Amino acid sequence: MYKRLIVTISLLLICIVSSGVKAAQPAKGILYTKPLESVIFSHHAHAGKDVSCATCHSGLFEMEALHVQDQKDFTMDSLYKGKYCGACHNGKKAFASDTQCARCHLGSNAATPQKEAPAYKMSVTLGKRDKDVVFHHEPHLKKANCRSCHNALFQPKEGAAKINMAAHDKPQYCFACHDQRGKNGFTSNDCSRCHKKSPAAPTETIKYGKGAKAVSFKHETHRLSDGCKACHPQTYAYRRTETKIDFNDHINGKSCFTCHAPKGGPAFYDCNRCHKDKPAAKTPAYYPNTLKYKTVMQNVYFHHASHAVFSCNQCHPQPFVVKKGQTKMVMSEMLHGQTCGMCHNGSKAFSARDCARCHKK
Repeated sequence: MYKRLIVTISLLLICIVSSGVKAAQPAKGILYTKPLESVIFSHHAHAGKDVSCATCHSGLFEMEALHVQDQKDFTMDSLYKGKYCGACHNGKKAFASDTQCARCHLGSNAATPQKEAPAYKMSVTLGKRDKDVVFHHEPHLKKANCRSCHNALFQPKEGAAKINMAAHDKPQYCFACHDQRGKNGFTSNDCSRCHKKSPAAPTETIKYGKGAKAVSFKHETHRLSDGCKACHPQTYAYRRTETKIDFNDHINGKSCFTCHAPKGGPAFYDCNRCHKDKPAAKTPAYYPNTLKYKTVMQNVYFHHASHAVFSCNQCHPQPFVVKKGQTKMVMSEMLHGQTCGMCHNGSKAFSARDCARCHKK
């Protein structure tokens, strides 16, 4: 009997010691000292089927740990009214904050907790297929913290961010830092830094214009040594429908014609390289076949078809502005070799003095 009692006491002491050793081991989590001391919060203990980062970090708590302790209303009374932890700990979603105090408040027995592994994924994939981008949290935390991006730029819910090409030239998502200047990170023009699988440029043919005069553009034939930044976003917006090209751009060196232009001259000297609807020797589709001019004498009819043996830059933008009606013509100037008289001088073409050839009733 005595031996049995000794064994029982020994086993009991072992259990007490064992339980004491186990209790002495620090928990993993975040130690809160307000509104009362010694509350250890663990992300992993709260992760579940119906709980995600967005459950708490979409209005209840900032992303930075312990930031909420700076709020004056972070009190037990606020929790009882359903704010902060009390939004869930209301006796319905989880145990009530006003009835089971000891579940959270460990008192003087609480030790400094061990640092738990981050609750967020170390790497997150944005996008799909060959244009996807893998985002890594760790290298970004060297210059920023959670609140730098959440919730202002990104909602803390995987799949919530829908990033398209138009977003690349706006101060949103990644491009609030990775802008054109590269002040807070490499620029958004450095596409291969994020898009690893293949170039981010579209592979399909892009149409500019409508009908017969539409021009087909392909990225793969325009890959320049400067990459995407050679054209985007200064010359072209990333969204295709936002760039409008008119005929005056041909003259003024804008859009395509920042590159497709001979040095010191107009750009549109080889029209059929892009406009496939008509051969160069025929009237381009964007020109009306006949232009009617009202002069101080009689009507003059100008026919592009009869002049199409010459390239466009023989007449445009000098001496004729591309837009109809913008070039003022008088006979005295023609007779002195200006406007039409540059060619109609009796040498290159019939003389401007041969009035009936142009002035029709």
